[in-house]
Amino acid sequence: MDRTTGRALTLTAAFFWGTSFVVIRWGLIYLPAMEFLFMRFLVSSLVIILLIIINRDLNGFKSALFSREIMIAGILNALGYTFQFLGQQYTIATNASILINLSAVFVAIIAHFYLREKLNHIGIAGIIIAFIGVFFLITKGKPVNIFSSHFIGDVLCLLSGLVWALYIVKSKEITERGFNDEQLLAIWFMYVTIFSTPLMLIQGLEPLTMEGWIAIIYTAFLCTILGFLFWYKGLKALEATTSSIYFVIEIAISAILEAIMFGLNLSILEVTGAILAVVGVFLTDYSFSNVKVK
Repeated sequence: MDRTTGRALTLTAAFFWGTSFVVIRWGLIYLPAMEFLFMRFLVSSLVIILLIIINRDLNGFKSALFSREIMIAGILNALGYTFQFLGQQYTIATNASILINLSAVFVAIIAHFYLREKLNHIGIAGIIIAFIGVFFLITKGKPVNIFSSHFIGDVLCLLSGLVWALYIVKSKEITERGFNDEQLLAIWFMYVTIFSTPLMLIQGLEPLTMEGWIAIIYTAFLCTILGFLFWYKGLKALEATTSSIYFVIEIAISAILEAIMFGLNLSILEVTGAILAVVGVFLTDYSFSNVKVK
């Protein structure tokens, strides 16, 4: 696969994931967070496993299922989604998309130590700018806001970005192992389903409404099955951090849809924080990947 195709697939995945933040916010009106998460990945797991069976593509499934690397990545992915869904109960979709996409900054920090890819001055500046932006975004410039539920939601989404940074680094390593894409994603979806089951039972269940099913089906098919397939295939042609820079468009898509559906209203400090966070992501990605995106 060439880089152009990899970019196209990654951008398509980013578009679907950008819409997911708003659909999740809407779906959480009708479903508890963990029930929504469980149902989304249960549907995704069943569909992709059915496709694997129909295609008679089970060779290597058992070895992939018990692979230590895949297991670690699966647990990280499950944790990332858990933090996101819990966080989006208390914060707006645009904040969630910005904070989660700081994973690119976290990738750079992790790579500095784990992969020994040293940050230059631009990368360090990007990290500092990004976290100044995060401070303005989640506190609105007032430290007293750390006691609000909005702050709790933002912190959970920030933790989601950190966990997904670890997941991206681990996934890039796995792309070089030659596992079947559909089998790999089926296993990761199963991990999220299993991980969310006890949390769903603890949080409690609500009867599924038509609106709840719409949110589940949309996120399961477009944002999970297609989104992950496109992203993972694109990741094979792109560096992990180069791939992550394209996900910044998720923020724009989320903000536009949220403005249409919910009447997005941000203060000047929140807008300033959002801009600084995005600029920080761009600077960090640019310095880390050393790849010019056209």
